[in-house]
Amino acid sequence: MAFSNGSLPDGWIHRLQKKQPLVAPSDVKRYFVSPEESGQICMLACILGNGGEVFFPKLGEDQMLTFSAICDEFVKAEGFEKKQCANDAEAVAYAAGMRYDSETYPAVYFGSDTTGEKADEEFYVPGEKIDMARFQALGVVEQTARHSMGEVDTFFTKLESIFAREDFTKAQVVDAIREFIPNFEHEEKGKNLDQKM
Repeated sequence: MAFSNGSLPDGWIHRLQKKQPLVAPSDVKRYFVSPEESGQICMLACILGNGGEVFFPKLGEDQMLTFSAICDEFVKAEGFEKKQCANDAEAVAYAAGMRYDSETYPAVYFGSDTTGEKADEEFYVPGEKIDMARFQALGVVEQTARHSMGEVDTFFTKLESIFAREDFTKAQVVDAIREFIPNFEHEEKGKNLDQKM
């Protein structure tokens, strides 16, 4: 969801407040729904859905936007003109010398090289039973894989035991999640978006 805690647009707000350059991958595409739209989807799922179903918006490829395009719109909405910087050093230097009444704001766009960024958005995975005909604007995942409460409790106990160790690693956590969710995908690249600049 756009501007939810931890989302890239939420990070831009924090960077703007600190007068830091904005950063965004230019090759990662996402669908964005507003908090109101996501709330509406949840309400419709509660009212019209059957137990275990997952509702998602039917969106086409043309509605998928790159993070850099979203950042362009964010900069405009905040009343600035984007100052496209070629690299991190240029953006940091520009921000350091920027006056508070500046009409331009620095941004750096890059090819994705951070952990956790998939090139495209997915609402369901191959093998799930999907109903695209029930609603005009929503698709429905009809059958989702479910774990018993015992399995869920065992998973959380395992995670708690990992986190209890002072020397635990991210790899151990990822392995535990993969064991619980076999189609979980994670590619470790050694850095995240928050570490850019």
